[in-house]
Order: sequence, then structure tokens, then C-alpha cells
Amino acid sequence: MKRRLRTIIAFLVVGVFVFSAAGCSPRWKKKFVRARSKKSSVPQPILSFLPEQEAAGPPAVRYQERFAYWKSWHGELLNSLGEIRKRDIRYLDGAIGELGSMSGLLNEGPEKQRLSRIITELAQLRDTWNKRDGYWMPLSKERTRLQQLGREIDKKYHYSKVKQSVPEAVPAAVSVGGKPAGAGEDPGLDAEKSTSE
Repeated sequence: MKRRLRTIIAFLVVGVFVFSAAGCSPRWKKKFVRARSKKSSVPQPILSFLPEQEAAGPPAVRYQERFAYWKSWHGELLNSLGEIRKRDIRYLDGAIGELGSMSGLLNEGPEKQRLSRIITELAQLRDTWNKRDGYWMPLSKERTRLQQLGREIDKKYHYSKVKQSVPEAVPAAVSVGGKPAGAGEDPGLDAEKSTSE
């Protein structure tokens, strides 16, 4: 009985030694540890956005669309103002861009001049926000001024108020984005257009 107990203990000691020595080997690790998923070597597509193309339709319809887009940008700006600075600046940029498009669709006159002053004021506000560091909270006077400008634009620049200033046909030098037509386009495209006509 003693001899049998000694052999059992000896086998247990040898077994523990073998398992402890072999337990950390790569073979055992592969067997009991889940392998990491290998990343695919398929290249990710690069997204590139094409410049905004000329919208179809008469200037009156395009002005109404731009007004609706401005209203959306401005509403989002006022709703989220003070939460995240980059998002607030992006919303303000969107509102400024739509106002620029609206201005491009207006005839020369006092409405267009006043809208240009509003755009300049909003651009100055954007520059002020870009220069601020640290804790982000717009001043209450800035929020109040944004609300005032929003009410003014909503009241004075609704299509029913400015339809006499919107031309029947848009001038050739103005595109939807308020930029001169052809800005940012490939000069080779103009040559292809003229040869195909």
C-alpha cells in the first residue's frame, strides 16, 4: 500500500511538472485561445464628393429651396448651440452658404445689400467662434443676435416678400452656390463641351 501510494504521488508530481512546463507553449495556447480575426487586405474605397452641380428649375423654385435649406441649418444651429463647437460652426457655415446662394439669386437692390451685410455679420461671428479656445459656450448676446437675424431673414426674405427681386432667368455668371459659374471646374471640360456642340 505504501509503495502504491508512493508511485501515485510520483506520477502526480511528474504530471504536474509536465503540465506546468508545457502549459504555456504555443501549441497549447493555439488550442485553447481564440485566434484573432485577420484584417482583410482589401483596400478601402476613398470617397470623393463632386462639386455641386447646377440645379434645374427656374430661379424662383431654387430660391425657395435655398430658403428652406437655410431655415433648416439655422434651426439646427439654434437647437444645438453651445453643445459642440465644431458642429455649431458647421451649422453656421451651412446657413451662410445657403444665404450666399439666396443672395446670388436676387437682383441688385436693397434686399441683396442687406442680405450681404447679414452674411458678413455671420461670417464675423464664425471667425470669432473659431478663435475661441477652451470651454465652449457662445455668449448670450450672440445667441440673441442669431435669433434676431433668423427672425429678420424669415420675415423679410421669404419668397413672398422678395419675389419681385428674383429674376425670371438667373444670370449666366451665377451658380447655385453663389460662386461664379465655372469656378473649380476642369478647363478641359469646357473644350469638350464646345466640341460636342
